[in-house]
Amino acid sequence: MIWTALAVLGLCAAALAGFLFVRTRLNDGDVPVAASLFPPGAPLRAMAIWAHPDDEITSAGTFAAMTAAGADLVLVYLTAGEAARDTGYSRQELAQVRRREAQAAGALLGASQVEVLDFPDGGLPAADAAAAKAAIAALIERHAPSVIVSFDEAVGFYGHPDHVAVGRWVREIVETGAPSVRRLWQATLPRALIALALRLVQAFRDHYPKDDGLPAPTAAVRIARQAGAKRALLDVHASQAKVISDVQPYYDRAPAWLYYRLFDREYFALAVER
Repeated sequence: MIWTALAVLGLCAAALAGFLFVRTRLNDGDVPVAASLFPPGAPLRAMAIWAHPDDEITSAGTFAAMTAAGADLVLVYLTAGEAARDTGYSRQELAQVRRREAQAAGALLGASQVEVLDFPDGGLPAADAAAAKAAIAALIERHAPSVIVSFDEAVGFYGHPDHVAVGRWVREIVETGAPSVRRLWQATLPRALIALALRLVQAFRDHYPKDDGLPAPTAAVRIARQAGAKRALLDVHASQAKVISDVQPYYDRAPAWLYYRLFDREYFALAVER
């Protein structure tokens, strides 16, 4: 019995060591872990600006942690995501479904408000940029966030043109105005996770540019404590189940507490600071 117990303990220790080794290889230990994305003394008001309902998945653990700590969060989507394919809905039906999913995502993350605008899904690069920027700027003025989280303006996380357009507009607005905003953060990934995504995620293989890359992360947020919220959020976006299973590979084959201890950080690049 003693030898059996020792053997079991040895196997457990080996499994734990292997798990920790893989986690270390996937994450970038040189990126400082931030206790908060808010600057010291700033009002705890955040706004997340995306192209489509479900884009907030990139940073959902961070948002759940923000609101749990008492921050006010506003989620903004430029489109209703009506152009998604293979959903079983017409464009008009899908727009309604995804608007409801966006509201449910906001409720789960503790957002005080969810804004879904009417710009064309799949058409943001050709949309009226002045009108889009005016709509974004008006929301920033109304809610006065001290922190904004959005996409980068070069890659848009994995190369989606709508993401790139939103990232560019948000950065231009913050750099030229938006006086309440102290920090603009852009969702990003370290090199190891980009390499893994290029092997496992079809969206990255199809769209990630070869001649450019995501901005290097300057902060990481640990999200293991928000594993349940992040996992539940994936189910909220039921109309996008196929897409989510691609961008969150194997998420449904492991318990959330384990999955989000392996992928236990969300990464951000500081684009603007005042």
